[in-house]
Amino acid sequence: MRLCSLLLSLCLALSPLSVANAGKLTKEQLTLFFGKDNRVPVPVSNAPWKSIGEIVTRGELECTGTLVAPDVVITAGHCFLGPNGTLDPAVSFSLGQIGDSYQQKIGVKEVYVSSKLLKGLIRRKDGIYIPPKVAAWDFAFVRLNSKVDKAYSPIPYFTGTQNELSDLLESLNYNVTQAGYPEDTDNIMMAHKNCKATGLLEDGRMGHQCDTLSGDSGSPVFAFIDGKAVIVAVQSSAPIASKRKAADNMAVSAPVFRQALEAFIRRGTH
Repeated sequence: MRLCSLLLSLCLALSPLSVANAGKLTKEQLTLFFGKDNRVPVPVSNAPWKSIGEIVTRGELECTGTLVAPDVVITAGHCFLGPNGTLDPAVSFSLGQIGDSYQQKIGVKEVYVSSKLLKGLIRRKDGIYIPPKVAAWDFAFVRLNSKVDKAYSPIPYFTGTQNELSDLLESLNYNVTQAGYPEDTDNIMMAHKNCKATGLLEDGRMGHQCDTLSGDSGSPVFAFIDGKAVIVAVQSSAPIASKRKAADNMAVSAPVFRQALEAFIRRGTH
């Protein structure tokens, strides 16, 4: 299945990873790395990386997600789009994933994807497209069957306004960090530390130049505040290689999803 976002006449690849697609980097994939692969492996037993995990859907798509409550994970909405735009629900969330082993694997009770995203999809013969008017709704929340072990602490998310996020990014010289499970590393978590955010769009999406591939969809983009990781955005899309010079990667910023996320978390406590 092909998922794209229609933005400035560019087709942006929205890339959950098919389990069968892992392999060596292609020349096209290398083009997506802004000239150099700056990613490094990170220890999944250490914070904040240990609270990032891998989501697998019923249709065997893989995305990255982040623990934001003891039983709630945030990721990208398009991770759950099956053929013809139908919902492909998550079946598991694994923490501490290294190759085929993991430290904890939990089943999934429920997935929330915005109805605005689902209703706004454009279905064509060559795939599913997400038009700009709904691209900022490309986020999703996953409720787990049970709370994770206490060793795994939820990662806080930015709770300020869009203007306050803009001020924060400026104060950090636009340095952010992204981490996830890309398609080329056989379930080894990779992080691009101190990559650059490139600005906020009016709809709340954040441009950035962190190195991402299929499988990184839904991965967190952090700002480190007083040495602690705070989620400021969730990875959404990247341009196809031929359009790399014309467009940055896109993530959905926290002010867009914060209220919906907090409502989802509260609903699970009743």
